[in-house]
Amino acid sequence: MGNAVFSENIYVKRSKGKLGAGATTRECILETHWLPYRAENGFVELYPVMDNLQNILKILERIPVDVFKEQYSAKADSREIYLELKKMLR
Repeated sequence: MGNAVFSENIYVKRSKGKLGAGATTRECILETHWLPYRAENGFVELYPVMDNLQNILKILERIPVDVFKEQYSAKADSREIYLELKKMLR
């Protein structure tokens, strides 16, 4: 399968969430950033990227390829950030 599953970009996952309680509850969209590392055996391995897009957390998450394609989208113009962050994993 290889890296053809993803491009050399940071990926964004958008999730619905709720803030507050009772009458003050509001729905919101939460965005998290991810660095795809490898795709093999039907799974994509990802590392979470900090909000400043300058650091990663070395917490590896493995998700099925179909979930990745459905829930994650490439962040525009993020190739350079991807390449810099990927250097941190070596």
